Amino acid sequence: MEDRDRQFVPVHVPQEYVVKVYAFIAELDGSTDPGAESPLPGGTKGTDPDAERPYAEWGVADLRSLAATTLPSIGRVTAVLDVLAGHPGRRFSTTDLVDRLGIEREQLRGSLAALTRHIHAHYGRGNWPMTFTWGGEVNGKQTAEAFYSVDETSAGRWLEARTAR
Repeated sequence: MEDRDRQFVPVHVPQEYVVKVYAFIAELDGSTDPGAESPLPGGTKGTDPDAERPYAEWGVADLRSLAATTLPSIGRVTAVLDVLAGHPGRRFSTTDLVDRLGIEREQLRGSLAALTRHIHAHYGRGNWPMTFTWGGEVNGKQTAEAFYSVDETSAGRWLEARTAR
């Protein structure tokens, strides 16, 4: 069932359970692979491109459309892409991004899960406009975390899309 065919309801859970609830929902949807390295919930890794949602380069027009999306979750992703495009090739950890953007870790995770759903619904592709990798221990609070980056080409396209606002 596609997201646009579903009826969504808000559910309040204690903050410490948010990640577990996302993981449970992803498991129910069959979108997690028990053998996968990353435990990030809700499709925050995107999906592997396949016949239904292939890999497709993000052009300036697509990026401009993404940047123009008024959903708050996509607005947070836009802010992430602004940071990444300002430093092509540099890997930013989740901690780096939440600190720079002044948002909660769970907000970023939720926004990235929403990005995956948004891309599936509106762009028909299986890849994000940024690169995701899973890294080892980086600090005393997180045993491992996600790292995000864009290459020079993607950064240039993003910056061009943003200047055409």
